[in-house]
Amino acid sequence: MREEHATDILTSYEHLAEVTSRMREAAIRDDWDSVIALESECAGLYSRLMHAKEPGGADPARDRRKSELICKVLEHDAQIRELLSGQLVSIWRLLDGQRSVGRLASAYGGSASDAGQ
Repeated sequence: MREEHATDILTSYEHLAEVTSRMREAAIRDDWDSVIALESECAGLYSRLMHAKEPGGADPARDRRKSELICKVLEHDAQIRELLSGQLVSIWRLLDGQRSVGRLASAYGGSASDAGQ
């Protein structure tokens, strides 16, 4: 039973790495709706893993594989965050540009919607 439970945990880590890989690929494609949808699946897996009780007894091969999978998940996460950061900068610039248009329109007696026409 212990071996089966340990295999289930390792399978969950593999699934988590696969989901974060799909999230990374969606972020590369600039498909943020897919990233968000996959994030809920990722959060469920993460929660399940954090509440799982690891069986005692060391298995170096399993521990090594678990470590590799955790490193993959962290690498995917870092790449997603980097892509998201670029997206947030673009949104910030867009919002800042809209504020500038509003300030210019206000300074010159027009409305922000007039300035865009």
